[in-house]
Amino acid sequence: MVLYKLGRYEDAKYWIGKAIENREESAVVIEHYGDVLYKLGDKKEAVKYWERALKVGEGSEFLEMKVRDKVLYE
Repeated sequence: MVLYKLGRYEDAKYWIGKAIENREESAVVIEHYGDVLYKLGDKKEAVKYWERALKVGEGSEFLEMKVRDKVLYE
């Protein structure tokens, strides 16, 4: 989350990607990976991760809006 807030999206993508590779099934982590992808311009892939996070459950208060509108809300 710190890397994301610092605008270091490529670094955030790498480290969050590693967590997901290691079978991290936290909706928050998966949703955040989608947020990073969105910031990097990969909106289609971001929506896929937001949808995945929604299936896992317990994401942010904005998750359903992100999936519905295909827009990053923070």
